[in-house]
Amino acid sequence: MHPKTVARHAALQALVSMERDGAMLSGALGAALRSVAVPDSTRAFARELVSGSLRHLSWIDWTLEPLLKTSLDKLDAPVRAALRLAVYERAWLHIPASAVANEYAGLMRVARLSSATGFVNAVARRLPSEPRVLPDNWPESRKIAVEFSHPLWLVERWLARFGSDECAALCRANNQIAPLSLRVNTLRVEREAALTLLQARDLKARSGELSPDAILIEEAGAPDDWPEWKAGQIIAQDEAAQLVSLLAAPAPGSVVIDCAAAPGGKTTHLAQLMGDEGLIIACDAAPGRVKLVIDNARRLGLSSIAARAGDLRALASALPQADCVLLDAPCSGTGTLRRRPDAKHRKTPEQLAELVDLQRELLASAALLVKPGGALVYATCSLEPEENEEQMLEFLRENGMWKIAADFGLLPAETIAQVATPAGFIQTLPHRHGCDGMFAAKLTRQF
Repeated sequence: MHPKTVARHAALQALVSMERDGAMLSGALGAALRSVAVPDSTRAFARELVSGSLRHLSWIDWTLEPLLKTSLDKLDAPVRAALRLAVYERAWLHIPASAVANEYAGLMRVARLSSATGFVNAVARRLPSEPRVLPDNWPESRKIAVEFSHPLWLVERWLARFGSDECAALCRANNQIAPLSLRVNTLRVEREAALTLLQARDLKARSGELSPDAILIEEAGAPDDWPEWKAGQIIAQDEAAQLVSLLAAPAPGSVVIDCAAAPGGKTTHLAQLMGDEGLIIACDAAPGRVKLVIDNARRLGLSSIAARAGDLRALASALPQADCVLLDAPCSGTGTLRRRPDAKHRKTPEQLAELVDLQRELLASAALLVKPGGALVYATCSLEPEENEEQMLEFLRENGMWKIAADFGLLPAETIAQVATPAGFIQTLPHRHGCDGMFAAKLTRQF
């Protein structure tokens, strides 16, 4: 089997796994790459097929619609996945129709669906070389939802909040391939030195613009076999997420509690900013994910981190009061859709309402852990006001001992000018700042 055919097989298998088993993109694709033994030379192609078809899923389905005599959702999952991948290759990668048809018809035999071979071949040969044109008479919300493959309910929210042009710009940014974002472990190497090492190996590396610890790399593969990674000099972390720890800015020797710490990006950044002096108690509800925190801390050479497994609401009574408490709350994740193209198709308004209630409970537990004079930092990777500003303002109304911090910690002045909100919080947006969407607030306890 040709290496690209093997990659297509893995992409097909990953999409089917995600649909049938509810698997996440990274897990489904990783399992598929191993299962069909995709060679290193075409692994990037497999990733592009899966992520690309998910980024443009609504438009792909709209393009397929007139070519089918039955609805797409009535087809077998492998057939549906094959046609979606075929549309992506034909209309976005501009692969000839005959090649696309031969490849995906052949994969039906591999998937033990020989009866679908002729059907897939016939449909694929009729695929257009460009995505199907959207009707002019559609409402703006539907146009944006289909063109950029976002849930209609979310587009309607963003249209009301941002207006047509900015809503489209946000959805467009979510469909772009995000660069690899790294944080330099400045306890082991300065950013400029790390940048020089990466560039010397012909990586398209540049300094981040918001975080003084960030390096961004275009067209990069997984970094975990790089010498800088093995030496504990770098860790993968979006530039927006790095701003949270810089806002918290715990002093060396502090006691810090990270309430939802896995996989450890913010935890290890806090330790780095503290010079690895003091104590960070890293908690996470999933025991298996606690190991990720420990592994990252060990690789980065950090000794100030102690990990605890358990739900914060149950753990709180057994934890000490701290100088700084960070709650990176479970959220809708609407700020991270460019890195998780599968996630946008899972979002519902009902999930948003449930998460707001959970955040409120976790926030109440986290607040109890802060010493008088200490700081509480609340963060989400959401763009939704209910999870962010409104959550904070309600907490402040109900808790008179708290106020918004007067400073932005270690954030550079030029960053503050870009991301600070009028209320004194910070918010990044993918289409404005070129990073994930992230919200963070720093509150101080008065007594």
